[in-house]
Amino acid sequence: MDAYTMAYNSSGNMVQAFGVITEGGQVLWQSNNWDLTADAGTLMSAVKSRSPAVTQNNVRYSTMRSTPESLVARNVQGNGVLILAKIEGEKWVIAWCAPDAQPDGVYVDIDRAAKTLKGKI
Repeated sequence: MDAYTMAYNSSGNMVQAFGVITEGGQVLWQSNNWDLTADAGTLMSAVKSRSPAVTQNNVRYSTMRSTPESLVARNVQGNGVLILAKIEGEKWVIAWCAPDAQPDGVYVDIDRAAKTLKGKI
């Protein structure tokens, strides 16, 4: 997917996995190195409830920032950064980033990639 490649390149290779999910928990697309099917629904619930933490693949991430259109969370043990950014309607991009990624900087790259998907998914 072009949006994944864009996010990967613009983040300096910090975006390690990428997917597109719906608010209902359906996985529309995911990179081949990631399986979101078990967690997509609970991730979206965490965004909607502005949860202080989210879990993906049995790894807990502490929420750093949450808005109605985004979530940025970091694993305090150094297992990476999880970012969700709204595309449009009920569709969201989710990305897992390397542990040394700067959350605010990589969020900009993910959000930009999400915006390129408007009207395409």
